[in-house]
Amino acid sequence: MNRNVAALLAALGCGATALAAQDAGSRFRVTPTIGVMKFDKTSALSDLDGSKLWASAGLSASYLVGGGLRAGVYLEFQQPQTSPDYYPYALFRTSGAYQLFGATQVVSALSFGLDASYTIGAGKLGPYIRGGIGRHAVYGDVQVQNATDHVAGTQFLAGAGINYAVSQMIGLRVEVLDFMWSDWDRDALNPVTPAYQNTTFPEDNPAGINESKPGLIHNLRLALGFSFTPSGGGR
Repeated sequence: MNRNVAALLAALGCGATALAAQDAGSRFRVTPTIGVMKFDKTSALSDLDGSKLWASAGLSASYLVGGGLRAGVYLEFQQPQTSPDYYPYALFRTSGAYQLFGATQVVSALSFGLDASYTIGAGKLGPYIRGGIGRHAVYGDVQVQNATDHVAGTQFLAGAGINYAVSQMIGLRVEVLDFMWSDWDRDALNPVTPAYQNTTFPEDNPAGINESKPGLIHNLRLALGFSFTPSGGGR
């Protein structure tokens, strides 16, 4: 009798452990995203009218804390090109004549940090709000900069989206996020060294060099995401 009771308790214990593990697994969600990023007009990663769009890819992982609240981590990547409209031209003198050139470089922008989201409602269509904090790091072209330096700073994240639950395990989402970069210094990405920058004819430099340099810039990202929840369940 004691053996049967012990065996039953052991079986119940194993079953409870398995259910708990399944429930914990169902609370995790992984979401890859792909979309476009519109960098702030003053960042030098856009054009003068701020309409330039660059491809963006990301990955986030979150845990369902309770209700519609999720907490997690995120990673985003873009590879934009600096605009020559925000820097003094390169000045060269050849055969007694001066020549001015606009220079640019391809950079790699990386964003990462912690975030939280809250889903409103419990139906198949779930609107949500999302916010977070982290870091941004922009790496210049090594061949242009002749160095591996990068520009980095604090980043704030805010936005909203809509998630459609295709099934308990799979979801589709569309979201708009504002990646706010603090203390951004666009001059650090100038591909022309000071010795070759045009200071002789400053009136001929592009108008963009006089653009303001705000302490906080706003980079807007529109993306489509595919969410996967292991073991199903959760929002």
